[in-house]
Amino acid sequence: MAEATASGVKRKLLAGRGATPGTGAGRAFAQALARGAHELFGLPLRVRAQSETLRSLAELPELLEDHALLTLLDGPGEAVGLCALGSGALSALIETQMTGRLAPAPPPARRPTRTDAAMLSTFVEAAMIALTDELASSAELTWAGGFHYASCLEDPRPLPFLLEDGAFKVLRLDLALGADAAREGTILLALPAEGRGAAPAPAPGHDDAAGWSARLERAVLAVPVTAVAVLGRVRLTAEGMLDLRPGMLLPLAADCVGQVSLEVSGDGCVARGRLGRYRGQRALRIAELTAGEAPEPAPSVVPIYPLVQGPGPSLARVRPVVPPKDGAEQPSLAERQAPEREAAPALRRAAASG
Repeated sequence: MAEATASGVKRKLLAGRGATPGTGAGRAFAQALARGAHELFGLPLRVRAQSETLRSLAELPELLEDHALLTLLDGPGEAVGLCALGSGALSALIETQMTGRLAPAPPPARRPTRTDAAMLSTFVEAAMIALTDELASSAELTWAGGFHYASCLEDPRPLPFLLEDGAFKVLRLDLALGADAAREGTILLALPAEGRGAAPAPAPGHDDAAGWSARLERAVLAVPVTAVAVLGRVRLTAEGMLDLRPGMLLPLAADCVGQVSLEVSGDGCVARGRLGRYRGQRALRIAELTAGEAPEPAPSVVPIYPLVQGPGPSLARVRPVVPPKDGAEQPSLAERQAPEREAAPALRRAAASG
């Protein structure tokens, strides 16, 4: 009985403390969360209390609740932020999404999973978009606007390696969830204090030359550009191109993986890098930027049929191609592949006996 009375007094105190609406980014984030929870889940959400502090990167892990869902945010200028949903907010949002209602008492706290992150990624994304909309005419748009959901983080220990070292503005919101505000939770938003986002939109009717130039620059920079990562180039004769068949081999340079060029139509090669992997996908790590250099000339190669196909080691031999001297006649594809065809039976017998 005493515990129930204390809980009721706590809710009344928190409700009274949150009666005065916040201002600036904190108030905008509260409205963004309420809009996202209502539109996506039909869940009433209001903010009982909020705070805004300036913290260092080393202090961020100390502010996180146990069993909080950690989501990374991508922002303007390659900025990276953090949105952490406490266990109370996490359980209420997941429960509403799964069952359509909230139980009077929260379930026991548990470690968040990637399934939780996938289910709430839309909510975090909607909240960040709504925050940008709420700050469209505010100076705080430069540091709090333009962020989007990127991924989840299962452990806070890698945070110092994923976030930039520097000051962070931290918004902490205490939430009341549900029609009767019976469930409680917290959400923490940490973004780089040095704003890298766009400036707020000018007031209606303000159309000076500087504003027009800024809008023109944004419009030009927003034009999509297609870049092509080129692993290698080869030059074939018309006969060799017409004779291409599935299974044939085209020799590439030995260092092609480390010399991939990033090319834009009309501007040539704008960067070079190395082919690798990132999160299970192929990725290009940029090693150097170039000033639109012309692509290097492609070497002449001869398509080669694999001599032995199927299980076992391949017996295809790739002979170096020597470009003909000026005036010399280029041998035909059949003449160049004749030695391989003549040696094929002996090679097959050797492979079978081995």
